[in-house]
Amino acid sequence: MAEHLRIELDTYRFHSPRLGVPVLIFEVTAKVTDDLFLLVPRHAIVDLLNGVLGRAQQKTGDFDFDLYGYHFMSNHLHLLIGVVELVDKSLMLEWTQREIARRINRYHGRTGQLLTPNHAIQITSLPHALERMRYVMGQATAQLLSRHPADDVFACANPALLRGEPLAGTFVHANGVREAVTVRLDRLPGLDDLSPRAHRDLMWQLADAIAAEHRPRRKKAGLPVPDPEAARRVDPWTRPRQRDRSPAPVVHGTPAQQAEWRERHATLRAAYTEAHIAYWKWLADPRQPLIPFPPCTIPPSHARKRLCARAESG
Repeated sequence: MAEHLRIELDTYRFHSPRLGVPVLIFEVTAKVTDDLFLLVPRHAIVDLLNGVLGRAQQKTGDFDFDLYGYHFMSNHLHLLIGVVELVDKSLMLEWTQREIARRINRYHGRTGQLLTPNHAIQITSLPHALERMRYVMGQATAQLLSRHPADDVFACANPALLRGEPLAGTFVHANGVREAVTVRLDRLPGLDDLSPRAHRDLMWQLADAIAAEHRPRRKKAGLPVPDPEAARRVDPWTRPRQRDRSPAPVVHGTPAQQAEWRERHATLRAAYTEAHIAYWKWLADPRQPLIPFPPCTIPPSHARKRLCARAESG
């Protein structure tokens, strides 16, 4: 299991204005199985996705997290989050992706896996965090599906970041009760001193730069100004024509920080492998010594046990 080891660079924490403690910042990406457009931004699906995120923010007894930005494209999702510990990220993503899958599958009348295992990349500097916010905000504009992030019809944080509109959704509980919820957006660390007006002006600067960057691409391709509503009419059972994706970095940070992550991961992976081998030897012979798992790591299989323990204690 060492190849699936999740680690953190604990030294790169940033003060969360809401939680009042240092947090790790991650950009999370998950793809829809087979690249199907099952998250197509129909009004009911946008309401559903916002509802799951809003409900996740209410579950502070199980996990707590900052949500700085998000964007659900038709065949993948992006979340920009802050967590105190790796296990909080694991629990939040496990619950959120499971609830999204249940509801989207029910909506489309399908069964089976909806989302592939998520890929979370730690962000190790505040300038890179702002750059990733820009990237998440510009998803539809970069795909030439909208003229400007303000025109976006996908389930995303743009309406709140740019116009201050509430991000409303509906969460349907297991007993059928429908609860209207609102998604709370938190300030990125480093931006907590900005007034609401200054913060919105900064988000508009990012959005305008995104639109200006991709306008020449659209004109060069001879495409008209996109109709955002057209994205709602796409057949969910189609796939993108091209699937070219650039390789993801190990962290969003400087080259030195990326080298530090690789060195740290190699060290922790070796330590985790040693501890895991000792565990299997202990199962065969309890007289053998156990070796603790290294800190600042989380094997994926351990998160569910923590979730069950918290549910039983609550």
